[in-house]
Amino acid sequence: MALLLGICAGACRADGDSIVLGATTSTYDSGLLEHVIARFNEDHPGLQVRTVIAGSGEALQLGRSGDVDLLLVHAPEAEERFIAAGHAPRRRPLMYNSFVIVGPAGDPARIRASASPAEAFEKIARGEHRFVSRGDSSGTHHREVALWAEAGLTAAGPWYIESGQGQATNLHVASERAAYALTDDATFTVLAPVLDMDALVVDHPALRNVYSLLEPRTALHPAQAAVFAEWLVSQDGRGAIADFRVPGSADALFMPLAPRDVPGEVEGGLPAATDSARGSAARSSPAHHVG
Repeated sequence: MALLLGICAGACRADGDSIVLGATTSTYDSGLLEHVIARFNEDHPGLQVRTVIAGSGEALQLGRSGDVDLLLVHAPEAEERFIAAGHAPRRRPLMYNSFVIVGPAGDPARIRASASPAEAFEKIARGEHRFVSRGDSSGTHHREVALWAEAGLTAAGPWYIESGQGQATNLHVASERAAYALTDDATFTVLAPVLDMDALVVDHPALRNVYSLLEPRTALHPAQAAVFAEWLVSQDGRGAIADFRVPGSADALFMPLAPRDVPGEVEGGLPAATDSARGSAARSSPAHHVG
């Protein structure tokens, strides 16, 4: 970790023709970032977008320390604290997908028929079935902790495993250990062919997963970052997000929020996103510099 952050401290200082985007492992592991940045560069070939991939909590810390120019994260409560502390003027909700609870196809905890994610977590804990948590203050980890709290539980014991890894690696660990896990549906869809797991609890309101843009006040290249941010929320940017697919699939992995749901400034709270036309969507290490 120290080595990676040391590399980032030098490599992440973009020149005048580039910016550094701090983004979550799920947007990288799913392939969305590569797709969207390539589309952006078709319109803006002179502006390079470099990426630092981390869980949302660590990405927000990079935003505090001036190591990134723009953030794409999915931890709403942490984002609100970031804004309240004066580190960014606003949050711009950009897109959403869903979290899913995945696990062995045999489903030993019998969570497939659960009425809610909290009920599923209660069944897992009651039977002490293996659960692999990211344990890294990422947006996924934040949501997992909230679901344990909703179930009235604090997860602990030999059955509860913290990987400290990003979304893809965490899924591989869970698959290898025949364990349950919480993940975003886009990353799971991309990796499902190589995992021995099923999506067991899906399509519940508590599993909505909203990604937002934040522009840190410490950004070294705010004007250039604003160009990318404005493109992302434009019709072209939203179209690029909506077009992202697993090859051969008709289902979108991320849904852009409608223009009316992307206000010029959001001081707190989340917009009510539209659910129209959403298909059934369902790589990695802490804070690494990609390009």
